[in-house]
Amino acid sequence: MLVARVPLHSQAGSEWPKGSWQEVEQIYERATFRALSWLLERIKVVDGSFNTWQAAELPEDHSNCERCAPLAPSLRWIKRGKKVVPVEDSAEAGEYERRLKRRPTPFVTQLKLDDNDVGTVRIGVNIASLTHRAFARLPTAGRKGKPTLSWRLDTNFKPLVNLILPKFTLLSNRPDPQHSQPPHFQKFPLRVEQLRSLHWMLEQEKTDAPPFIEEEVSEAMLEPLGWRAEGRAQQPVHIRGGVLADEVGYGKTAITLGLVDCTRKEVTRELDGAAEIPGKIRVKATLVVVPSHLTRQWTTEIQKFVSSKAKMEVVTIITASNLNALTVERIIEADIVIVASNLFKSSIYLANLEAIAAGGSLPASDGRYFNARLDISLETLKGQVDLLRKKGSINVMDAIHTARKRGTPVPSTL
Repeated sequence: MLVARVPLHSQAGSEWPKGSWQEVEQIYERATFRALSWLLERIKVVDGSFNTWQAAELPEDHSNCERCAPLAPSLRWIKRGKKVVPVEDSAEAGEYERRLKRRPTPFVTQLKLDDNDVGTVRIGVNIASLTHRAFARLPTAGRKGKPTLSWRLDTNFKPLVNLILPKFTLLSNRPDPQHSQPPHFQKFPLRVEQLRSLHWMLEQEKTDAPPFIEEEVSEAMLEPLGWRAEGRAQQPVHIRGGVLADEVGYGKTAITLGLVDCTRKEVTRELDGAAEIPGKIRVKATLVVVPSHLTRQWTTEIQKFVSSKAKMEVVTIITASNLNALTVERIIEADIVIVASNLFKSSIYLANLEAIAAGGSLPASDGRYFNARLDISLETLKGQVDLLRKKGSINVMDAIHTARKRGTPVPSTL
């Protein structure tokens, strides 16, 4: 990025190596730049378009570069007293630390003094290392979009505290078109602004809606020079939906019910032609998770806005007993399933999940260990669902009893 040559005659300091290039080690970086400030302060701001994002090459196999972004050590859970705590694998942890120390540095500074007493300093940015670090942090599960890499360099970086940022303002939906009234909203039609929100929500639900761009940025500072480099990794993810975050009293519940009413037929058509998903049962219902005191409000709002002619099937689950009384067929037939959010913390619900999943015990309290065990239970639950679909409930019960006797998870291949 920067190369400077200067005749030093016989005034070259000890920082200049004679006859060969020498890289400045990080621990000596500040002192070296202080000694060269008479030269670098005049030329450190590089003209050009480096402060805008520049495209970088994507690795051919799209895999993680472990040289630039080594994998973190795996965790093992051990019991200490009454607590279960995570412990890194010691062998993997040691290798991880060594790889971190050996990974390429983002900035490289080299000095050389030739036979004519001409000193040359050159400063480079390791773009590949920065972009690979950012790329390694992108989520991978279920991602099919092709990632893109880019980088930029600010050679006159100002800390954020010194920047004057413009005032943040929310965009208005007034220019948006209005959607027609939902087909079964005869009693209480939506207001004009609500119809604009409904139009926006329906646009987000389309199969060809613009993708959400996931982004990770890795940055590095060359503080003595005031340089800041960034490597960016992006990947598109097609997610149907969005966030309706208007103020209290705007009518978000009514608009959401309008969305359900407008898309019921389309959802049913998609469901009829869709293939089975291993470990899951497709349903057409919209899942509504709310605090327990709002479950009845949602039921009331449905009765208020949606005409009885719609024959909208609603299932409300407030307690574990409500859930135990349900059948799979009832959920498949439902259009809306309303669930109290505290149900998922209920000891009865978690005990039922533990039993049905047949994947081992779940801890009594929240935490990292609970999340790790929950992931295992959800994976084994997929096997139980496939078993239910292919061989029936008796075989599922047999798998549950077998898991209890052995005290070990049931293989998901059952």
